[in-house]
Amino acid sequence: MGAYFVYVLTKGLVHSDTRAEGLVNGEKVASLQRDLGFLWEPGWQSWALDNLEALVVTMNWVYIITYWPVILLAAFILFVKKRHDYNFYRTVVFINLTGALITFMIFPVASPFAIPSVELLDSIQEFGPKSYGSEGMASYYNISAAMPSLHFSWTVIMGVLFWRSFPGLCRFIGLLYPVLTFFAIVLTGNHFILDAIAGGILAGLSFGVVLVARPIILNR
Repeated sequence: MGAYFVYVLTKGLVHSDTRAEGLVNGEKVASLQRDLGFLWEPGWQSWALDNLEALVVTMNWVYIITYWPVILLAAFILFVKKRHDYNFYRTVVFINLTGALITFMIFPVASPFAIPSVELLDSIQEFGPKSYGSEGMASYYNISAAMPSLHFSWTVIMGVLFWRSFPGLCRFIGLLYPVLTFFAIVLTGNHFILDAIAGGILAGLSFGVVLVARPIILNR
């Protein structure tokens, strides 16, 4: 809860108009992907809407119900059964969030569906559940926090957690979880591919910081 309040309070600390700055930076991300030859999100979504609309609707729900519910349930199970592992992953998430918040403050980025030059539909507002991400919810989250994608970054962390801490089928779910999340965040128009790449890199760096720092702390 404390981390959440920090997340909310950091909005607008650097830029007076975070929304406008997020749109400008979103155009930069789109332009960079276009120059690099992989602004694929509009094509992917357009194909899905034309040929398999049910997939997009499914991804809307995947985007919502496979994030916080899964994270909180896994955290609770780990807290009860494997407290040492819980402490490790909690620290990784906090390091990850710190890096993300600094980036959000300095370089806010709007979601792709809000960028004028990118022809992407806000599929959640189009097909539902429309209450999620509505104007009424805007005060509870940062609408210019697309880069890096915490949605993807935290599911990468959770994927590692599932693979290392839970038995049997859960290990393979750990492999599929970030992949499913990647397509959910892209097909719904909520994140650029670069947002996901940045989120994956941040997850790796967060693990690295904790793994390097842990022996130093334990030896003191």
